[in-house]
Amino acid sequence: MGFWNREGTSPSRTLFSWGEFACVSRKGALLTLLKEKGQLYSPEDLELMLTRYAKKLENVPKEYGDSFMQYARIQIVDGYHRMMTDELSPIHSAILLPPSWNAFTVDARRAASKGTPGDRLRSLKYLIAAYTVYIKDEPVHPVGMPFPGGFSVEQYDGEYYCPVRAVWNDIDDAFCKYCPAIQSRERDLLLSKAERDIVTKKEKLNNYFYNFKG
Repeated sequence: MGFWNREGTSPSRTLFSWGEFACVSRKGALLTLLKEKGQLYSPEDLELMLTRYAKKLENVPKEYGDSFMQYARIQIVDGYHRMMTDELSPIHSAILLPPSWNAFTVDARRAASKGTPGDRLRSLKYLIAAYTVYIKDEPVHPVGMPFPGGFSVEQYDGEYYCPVRAVWNDIDDAFCKYCPAIQSRERDLLLSKAERDIVTKKEKLNNYFYNFKG
């Protein structure tokens, strides 16, 4: 694929300023800039990100760790490929970015300006997250990503739900404050999908009859 960096670019040359992103206001311009900066990275960079993920899971039970790595690969590798190959229609390109975009670029600039070799991969992490959240309107952690307690990120009835959305919201290096997912409701954690379908259907019927003005 033509977007890979195969020139052996040194770490110092692959860094870029997130100030450029702060000037972007629409989805089309953002995707163009994401692709431009994404070309600075190679397949080895993605594998290195996955390796670092794996190291964080060394003390996690193997079954959980293997499952987490499966979704981490979706998040990182698939996310990068989608970012580099995506195309937006003129209508979608013209959509304004939400106000939170400015704060996201500030966080990205801070994370990628620590003066360490890790700055490169932190920038890549933010590029992929920016694509997922602000271009695709999806949660950073893919649907199905497991969390302790046996719960996972899911899409239900047109909404994304995350079991730890509220818990991790205040962690500095987490993307939760920008994530379009909402905190899983108590019934999401207690009821099966079939049981939730019944409850949701009853709620919709009650809402229809309560608000019907005919």
